[in-house]
Amino acid sequence: MADYDRGVTAQHLPADVPFFAQWAQRGSKPRTLDSAIALMTLLDFSPPPSLAVVGSKGKGTAAAAASTSLSASGLTTVAVTSPAFRSNRERIRLDGRAISDADYRLISSRLSEVLGSLPSEHYLSPSGAFTIMGAWWASMIGADVLVLEEGMGGKTDEVSLFSHRAMAVTPIFEEHIGIIGDDLRSVAENLLGAGSDTIEFVGTARQSPVVNALIEQNVSDWGADVVPSSPIAHANPLIGENLGLGHAIGAALSEALGREAQPVPSLHLPGRTSIHHGPRGTWCVDAAISPAGVRAALAAAPLTNPTIVASWPLSKDVAACREILPGAIHVSVPGLPYPDLPRFAEVVEGLEGDVLALGTISFIAEVLEYLKVPTDLW
Repeated sequence: MADYDRGVTAQHLPADVPFFAQWAQRGSKPRTLDSAIALMTLLDFSPPPSLAVVGSKGKGTAAAAASTSLSASGLTTVAVTSPAFRSNRERIRLDGRAISDADYRLISSRLSEVLGSLPSEHYLSPSGAFTIMGAWWASMIGADVLVLEEGMGGKTDEVSLFSHRAMAVTPIFEEHIGIIGDDLRSVAENLLGAGSDTIEFVGTARQSPVVNALIEQNVSDWGADVVPSSPIAHANPLIGENLGLGHAIGAALSEALGREAQPVPSLHLPGRTSIHHGPRGTWCVDAAISPAGVRAALAAAPLTNPTIVASWPLSKDVAACREILPGAIHVSVPGLPYPDLPRFAEVVEGLEGDVLALGTISFIAEVLEYLKVPTDLW
């Protein structure tokens, strides 16, 4: 195995342990919001005004763009996203930079102090622990605004426990069927369930008619305003759309919080059609998980006849994605449902020349770790 291969992506700091403790020992216990509610009660804090980012794809891109826009207006911005690439410190960022080791240890220590007081019949998910502890830390340092990316679902995710001022809705499609919904409509209803009548602004990417109708109904029920957005120029137009969405909703929230929106520099985010130099060729890395995303990444990749390495668990539209890439090498990621496939670490040393890597964030994290791509700063 290569020396970068840790078995479980990005979970390699001693301070990680409390965030994953209940999940690691969950057995047959259900994941509910009860433990998260109990944790928030024990911490007893008031979070800053917040923006929720929900959707099936593009949430991390939109969250990064929104955070950059808010910080550019002079607002101290804490963002909580998931999963991480190379270190779980990346899940909590201050003005775009992953928190320091010292701050991460402080947050971890506080979680450790209260973890034993949580209900034992449920488990606290890792993404939920990061969401709540990130919000707690934002409150402790006096941050002006909080950006929260949902982990899985909206109504059923810890992001729904906050009274948000704004919401960004990235593309929603049939994903996590049987977990957060049984069809497109119920998946969308769950995701939009992170909102309430405290929402003042909603921005959305292009959606299907079914999802658009649900968004319109929620906007009307909440009494919110729709924030228009325009795509930002990018080699991959799907990424450009989510960057534009994030910048627009960030600017609207900045102005609502009394700051003048400012122009922000272009964002080139790792894992979003990003280009890196490997030991034996150039790599284009993209977290494409849908047929549309795969086609967009293929069109945007500035490579000629690359080797394609792809990784999609069974929860994605694997058959449709594979049909687009008949010659790809398919690999698996620990902890996710896959057919019998080799690990990335088992095939990477045999790769020569240029490579296009496509798949889930967890897989992209392995690739970026192998390439030693800096991921601390957006």
